[in-house]
Amino acid sequence: MTHITARIPLIDWSKGFDRHWNNNNPASSHVFNALSFVFPQGERFFIKAATEVSRQEGLVLSPELAVDIKAFVMQEAMHTKHHQHYNENLERLGYKNVAYNYIEWLEKESDKHLRPIQKLAFVCAYEHFTAVLGNYVLKHPEVFKASPQTMKLIWGWHAAEETEHKAVCFDLYQAAGGKWLWRIFSFAIVGLEFSMIFTRIYLNMLWRDGCLNLTRLPKTLFQATRFFWGIGGVGWHVVIHGIRYLSPWFHPWNMDNRQVLDQWLVENHDKLSKLS
Repeated sequence: MTHITARIPLIDWSKGFDRHWNNNNPASSHVFNALSFVFPQGERFFIKAATEVSRQEGLVLSPELAVDIKAFVMQEAMHTKHHQHYNENLERLGYKNVAYNYIEWLEKESDKHLRPIQKLAFVCAYEHFTAVLGNYVLKHPEVFKASPQTMKLIWGWHAAEETEHKAVCFDLYQAAGGKWLWRIFSFAIVGLEFSMIFTRIYLNMLWRDGCLNLTRLPKTLFQATRFFWGIGGVGWHVVIHGIRYLSPWFHPWNMDNRQVLDQWLVENHDKLSKLS
């Protein structure tokens, strides 16, 4: 089992960043910018769902899992904090989280209609997607080759910690008696739901930059298609590992990527401080 440690990336958000920080490429820059807009609300929901289940009366957790849940909460809380700073910079650049109210509504509806264990199944699905994206970032550092250090650090740090805690909610779901069928149903719903939310924010950001007008649309489509579906594109990575989640024998650590995780942590040790 991987030891989970909450860290603080040494980032001065007051310096801001360029709107097209990833090699002056709006199509790839806004993939990550749109994800950042989604993260704070999602991470608060993850913390709430995991905490609710872990505190259920009669549930006995192993000492190791109990420690991991606390570390997971600390990591997610720090992710929320830094992506809020990130998003404040996006808002200063003129962008807006156009799905904010919809995400808020989804959370309220889930509280009304779903039991804690059912909500946790949705969290497991989201955590799988973030772990898969994190694995892609760790294995493809060339994605940020022409990016400023701040952006390399925020996304590498987030990817590393999502990898570290990728099995925590899954193990909690299993320990609480979660069933395979609901896990698969939740995964399908999350895949559709997240695609809709992300696409709405992503297209809005491109639209605000004029990237969807007739003169710039062909270049935008080319850049976006290459990023998602080119050779080694992130879309293929998500699809392949998404299919693996459907197996009744799936476990997040079946994909053992601790080597790239440890390598990133060693290379960036001086850019992080541990959360006490």
